[in-house]
This record gives sequence, C-alpha cells and structure tokens, in this order.
Amino acid sequence: MEIKSQLADPASSSTQTEALKGNQFYVKDVPVGSSLLVGDAVVFPSAGSFCATQAKCPHKQGPLNEGSFDGSTVTCPWHGSQFNVCSGAVLRGPAVDSLKTYRVVVEGEIGQVEAV
Repeated sequence: MEIKSQLADPASSSTQTEALKGNQFYVKDVPVGSSLLVGDAVVFPSAGSFCATQAKCPHKQGPLNEGSFDGSTVTCPWHGSQFNVCSGAVLRGPAVDSLKTYRVVVEGEIGQVEAV
C-alpha cells in the first residue's frame, strides 16, 4: 500500500509528492482520541507517543480501528472485548488472547510501525 501526500517545498512555490511505505503514517493523521489503520496494524496516540496493535480482535476478528478508543483502552465494536493498546492485555472478554503489539518510531512528522 502506498500513500501519497502533497508537501509544500519551503524553498520554492512548487509541491512535491512524498510516498509513504505501507507501514508509515503522518503523525497529524492520528489526533488524540482517534486511531488509524496502517497496513495490518492500528495506531493509537497514548501518553504523548503512539502504540500499535494488530488490527483484528483475536476473539472473532472484529475491526479494532472501528472500535471506541479512550485513553489507553480500545473496545472491539463486535463483542465488546477491551484491550490495553500499549501492552495488548485483555481488560475485558469475551476475548482471552492478548493483542500483538508493535513498536512505533516517529521521526519528525512521519511515524513508522515496526514488528516487535
């Protein structure tokens, strides 16, 4: 997956296209209280940085990027399982398996989800 964005070149009035890799995202696209699907992961802002987990709930594969997110807890929209987005721990079932988590590295305005 390739995402393109128009960036203004401060040295000229023209714009350039910067292509992001499938595991990259723009920090501005993940405001507090939101989430962003990045490849097979979901990125969540948490405590001034970012956490990332697998995108599907381990219970019945519900789309976690469509669930509600509050602080550090995501709730699966299908059956209500809750998880800590930084540790992956199950906070409330019916899910019994934790989420896979991924490291997020931010350089300037671009974040990158890395396998742990």
